[in-house]
Amino acid sequence: MGRPALLAAGAVLALSGCSGMGPTNPSDAALACPKVNIVRDLQEVTVFRPGGKDLTDLESRAALTDYTGNCEYTSAGVTVNVNVYLVAERGPALKGDVAKYQYFVALAQPDDTLVSKAYFDTDVTFVPGQPRAGSKEELAPRIPLPKDGNAKDWKVYLGFQLTPEQLEFNRTQVKK
Repeated sequence: MGRPALLAAGAVLALSGCSGMGPTNPSDAALACPKVNIVRDLQEVTVFRPGGKDLTDLESRAALTDYTGNCEYTSAGVTVNVNVYLVAERGPALKGDVAKYQYFVALAQPDDTLVSKAYFDTDVTFVPGQPRAGSKEELAPRIPLPKDGNAKDWKVYLGFQLTPEQLEFNRTQVKK
């Protein structure tokens, strides 16, 4: 998948917003789910072999392209059930059929104070002869709230955990 395809996937993400994110119990209709966001600068990762910087050194690239889910209120708080979709592209420098990525899920209070951040490793296996592959990650972060609390102004942030070089690469690609 070339850069335009990854950007198009990001545009679909921006349009999808919080679709599918709502309380699962109709009696909880007044209680809303927290806002789920894939962080723009962290929604893609490009992996080069050590020391590499051009397309011949590309091992793989991946994008968090979309999410779906819902939330469940209990007396202990809110569980946010989120399915995150990842699409990866094989590069010419990838050895083997597996690309490894690390992403995070962060919870923030309404004032954007970060409450927690958890890291997850995931593998994408490429079928021989196929340049693209994908995966669905199932997450269930829990927000502790008082009995009558509402998570509507809380935020769930998703993104790849990038090195400073990968983040700079993403930022320079967006400017082009």
